[in-house]
Amino acid sequence: MTQDTLSSLQASVRADAAAGRFCRMFDTVDIMVGSDPGSADMARALRTQYDALCSYAMAGAPDASRQLMRADIGSAVIELADKALHAARAAESPKLYYARYRYENLRNDSIRSLIEEYVGNNSTLSMALLTGASDVTTPQGESLLKKQEELAVRIFNKIWTTPSIVTDAFHAIDTALRSDTLPSSIKESIIWALMLGGLEVYQGARLLSLGRFYVEAGSQRLRMSALAAFLVLLWRHRDIAPGVKLTGVLDMMRSRSEWTQEVRLMSMQLIRTRDTERISSKLKTEVFPAMMKLRPGLEKLGELGPDSDLSALEDNPEWEEILDKSGLTDKLKELTDLQSEGADLMMATFSNLKSFPFFNEVAHWFTPFATDRSEVKPVLAGGLSGIAEIIAASPFLCDSDKFSMIFSLDHIPSAQRELFASQLKAQDINAAELRAGSLDVTDKAGESVARTVVQNLYRFFKLFRRKGEFYDPFANTPDLTSLPALRDALGNTENIRVVAEFFFKRGYYQEALVHFKELLADNPNDYQLLQKAGYCHAAEGDMTQAIEMYRRSELLAPDSEWTLRRLASAYRLVGDLNTALEYYRRLEALRPDDLNTSLAIGHCLLETGNYADALKMYFKVEYLAPQSKKTIRPIAWCLFLTGDYGRSKSYYDKVLEDSPTAADFINRGHLAMATGDFKEACEYYRKSIGVSSPARFESALSADMPALLSAGVDLVLIEIVTDKALNDE
Repeated sequence: MTQDTLSSLQASVRADAAAGRFCRMFDTVDIMVGSDPGSADMARALRTQYDALCSYAMAGAPDASRQLMRADIGSAVIELADKALHAARAAESPKLYYARYRYENLRNDSIRSLIEEYVGNNSTLSMALLTGASDVTTPQGESLLKKQEELAVRIFNKIWTTPSIVTDAFHAIDTALRSDTLPSSIKESIIWALMLGGLEVYQGARLLSLGRFYVEAGSQRLRMSALAAFLVLLWRHRDIAPGVKLTGVLDMMRSRSEWTQEVRLMSMQLIRTRDTERISSKLKTEVFPAMMKLRPGLEKLGELGPDSDLSALEDNPEWEEILDKSGLTDKLKELTDLQSEGADLMMATFSNLKSFPFFNEVAHWFTPFATDRSEVKPVLAGGLSGIAEIIAASPFLCDSDKFSMIFSLDHIPSAQRELFASQLKAQDINAAELRAGSLDVTDKAGESVARTVVQNLYRFFKLFRRKGEFYDPFANTPDLTSLPALRDALGNTENIRVVAEFFFKRGYYQEALVHFKELLADNPNDYQLLQKAGYCHAAEGDMTQAIEMYRRSELLAPDSEWTLRRLASAYRLVGDLNTALEYYRRLEALRPDDLNTSLAIGHCLLETGNYADALKMYFKVEYLAPQSKKTIRPIAWCLFLTGDYGRSKSYYDKVLEDSPTAADFINRGHLAMATGDFKEACEYYRKSIGVSSPARFESALSADMPALLSAGVDLVLIEIVTDKALNDE
């Protein structure tokens, strides 16, 4: 049986389990496991268990846990299907996961033996340091530390690539996670290995282990890491209903007083990753280029030297003026606001700094930053320990980015590194002050931890050199509010509205609409929700649904100018100009001096062919706002359509003085045609073609043909002039 066939069968097993078609699911998994004795026996046992459950149910026997027991059976069958697919791929798949699996299989180590070896080495290292027999700078200490790092990678890889971890191994894992003597770095490594392996092959016990550790973890960093790993796996396998065991663990997790707060915090941080690519793109395409363009202007303010007064430069009004004129001030303020809300601004900066050999190892992407790492210490040998401490204390850098920054220092010439270190010393910057300054007295420390944890994850799935071989939980926004298992923490109106507003504010209207509809189901008379739902529909191009939402909002708040304006615009877009005019007239009655409304009314009248009344509205706007240029073009066109060619020419002369477009040149050509100046018309047509293209010119001319014919221009002359404009040099 081919791998593609098995993959298709595996998908069928999941689909049937989710749809409750268990009999068909069992038939499919029987085909997948074939003659494998262990899996075949397990499949038969599960079928027998399901048949018994069905018999009791059909006999009318009450059983409150029936649904959970049925879910357990379904998840167990899915495990068998995933395991069968894994076995088929294991021998030949070129994926990194299977290559590491094959390598680990060649060695006799088990998860338990590797953990025990790590524990023993850790005890030896701790004793040597405690008795003074060694320290981390001696060859013995360095050797022990190096061995610890290597064992940590082996443990990570073994847990990651083991498709079905046995009970004995889980006991060793749980013991290590709860150990008071093991460093937190190995515990984090185990957490992420459990998650990464669970993304490849489903095993419910991985979720159970992570959930239990979340309840018992001693530090906030470990607890939030376990929670993030648990939630990512829950999202990955959202088609699998929680059974008895997982429901029990979820109940344990809910017993923590911080559960709701921490789940919402982590959920929101995962959702914010939806905005990371947009922010990175903005930095790369707008902010960084704008800063480079500013460089000559800033250099005029004077060279920066060792004796420069940095504080004086920061307050330099000339610099501020340059920033304001460039528009960079507004861009930087927007980014600062986004960062204060938890957005990831560092992705763009560090995305190109992940090619160091350190990042070739999967486990290293999930390693907490430490200055005593064997890869880091050589870089710091030149007296850069102070820099490392400052980097380590930075609240805005995730671990992956801290490693990137350290490794980047190794590529800076030694003279510049020494200058950098001396400047830091002169500025009297130290890590302790930085840490103290980053402490949040409003008890938001959990936000910083959640941000770091999620950014570490995001970096791996988006930047690892073989990222395409991994399931990417960020490929679609991990919106955990849709998971029934988390409805207690995430399903209330307040939280859903926060999520909806996040998507809405940033222009992700499809995602926002899902949540606005959910909110409207519980509160159908919230006119603001209806307004925003209508706006989302309009942004997605569904004007019919947009109008329906706006009309419902209008019934609840009939004098809302925002709703009236949106309705007018929507009706105009769908071509119902008379209804659009009605709404614009209502707006005009509410605010007679609103020139935007008057301008919109003029456009509607123009589109309906009421040129005389359209001109009245345009002249009104021109009179009340003589500095505005919005009315010049429509007035010129209306005058042309009404046959007032002299006044039309005077307005087109104004248009052509200020950055004329292809449409301006073609309209001026029409005017020349109407007045019989065919040579002039030909020249303007050529200019229109010159700034657009022949195809666009011909399309525009075709659309304007009725206006030319109404002006009395002969069709043959139109064709002759057009032909000459298109072909004469």
